[in-house]
Amino acid sequence: MWSVIVKNNHIWKQKSTSSSSDELLLPQYFRSARELAFFLIEEYRCQDQFVSDSLQHWDRRIDLSPQDRRLAMEISIGVIRRQLTLDTLIESQLSRPREKVEPPLWTLLQIGVYQLVILDQIPDHAAVSETVELASKLNRVRWKKMVNAILRSIGRLQTDEIATTPQANAIPLSHNRFRSFTKSLLDDPETNLVGYLSQAFSFPIALISDWLAQYGLEQTQQIAQWMNQRSPLFLRVNELKTSRDVLLKELGEAGIQVSLGNEPQSIRLDEFVPLESLVGFDTGQFTIQDESAIAAGNLLGPQPGDTVLDLCAAPGTKTTHLAELMQNQGTLVATDVSEDRLFKIEQNASRLGLSIIIPSKVRLRETELPEAPFDAILVDVPCSNSGVLGKRPEARWRIDDTAIRELNEIQRYLIQLALDHLKPEGKLVYSTCSFDRRENEELLQSVLPQYPGRRIISENQHLPGNPGDGGYQALIQ
Repeated sequence: MWSVIVKNNHIWKQKSTSSSSDELLLPQYFRSARELAFFLIEEYRCQDQFVSDSLQHWDRRIDLSPQDRRLAMEISIGVIRRQLTLDTLIESQLSRPREKVEPPLWTLLQIGVYQLVILDQIPDHAAVSETVELASKLNRVRWKKMVNAILRSIGRLQTDEIATTPQANAIPLSHNRFRSFTKSLLDDPETNLVGYLSQAFSFPIALISDWLAQYGLEQTQQIAQWMNQRSPLFLRVNELKTSRDVLLKELGEAGIQVSLGNEPQSIRLDEFVPLESLVGFDTGQFTIQDESAIAAGNLLGPQPGDTVLDLCAAPGTKTTHLAELMQNQGTLVATDVSEDRLFKIEQNASRLGLSIIIPSKVRLRETELPEAPFDAILVDVPCSNSGVLGKRPEARWRIDDTAIRELNEIQRYLIQLALDHLKPEGKLVYSTCSFDRRENEELLQSVLPQYPGRRIISENQHLPGNPGDGGYQALIQ
């Protein structure tokens, strides 16, 4: 029997018991990476909460080194990202139905198997022993026997052989690199390719089926693998404070491996580097932004002195790029529905030394916008996030036809609202971080016939991994 209890302003589903000692209480301080990862995953499971939001909420409770904090994020995001793969492996070793296993115990098993099978840098003995020990720290000694048995059983099935093609006894670790087992644990790709790819790469069957139909097997594997690994970071240079060449030189002199990006303001980080070690961030010389997102501002190309609208602006990464392109001259209205989200725009603008941004709170169904009409408008609409499922692993489990239809209604309303407030000679960029045609080309094809004279001048279609996140932008004039 499971009930819902409230602890520390969070809702937890817990097994009903007369003993309060059986409740999973948030610790006063998180003192290990695996403990923090466990509660981040539980928060996601019980409340569908984004890991980044939980991490921010609990920040004062985290008593961890930067290295352990990164490990906690790696484990929690990795487990959510690869949960279908992990579940398939765990279920293959169960002697009881899954529904007979307590959900928090299942989370613990996922954490152990993720370290054991997918995280190369964790020794097998540490993956097992640390996970078993975590059961004790959670006051669940009775879980230790099962955790130890399942992890050791899966460990014995692993081999040192690396496969290069899909096989029923192999799961992908990186591009064309599959970890092999001594027996088949997944569907046979020869007879059920969609089922195998879904289990092996950990994506809903509907997504895999759609990608296969559009892109074929090789491209689908590349997209799925891109979403399952840490993607490179890009910096957008603030050209009001420095130049790309100068910042490249300064980063190189600091021992950081960097290279030129494809967008005019972008620099690629060729190694993982903690943000705090990057020279120039505090002084506003750059912003962390993927190249597919940088492309949106460059496609719109607002000019100094323009009156510009960023319709769905928070947290302001694209907004500040527009202000930089305008050389901090003119008027840039940044609208959103939340005061907290608008405050993030103000913080980003302050760090970058930008003064032309006017944050403005609006209602979703706003019919009038301040400073209208506009010379240029960016409509970066809410979307399925299909192009950034690696960075937002929770989103991959939320995408379905119903969700897309609901998003289409919002997207259609926002593009119409923007077009209604655009000057006759003005220009507009419609942008998403999705590569699903239903949210992009097909959506615009259903709207633009209502606006004679408005047409698509140029499009950017970004597939994940080429070279950054997936996404779409269309320039309308």
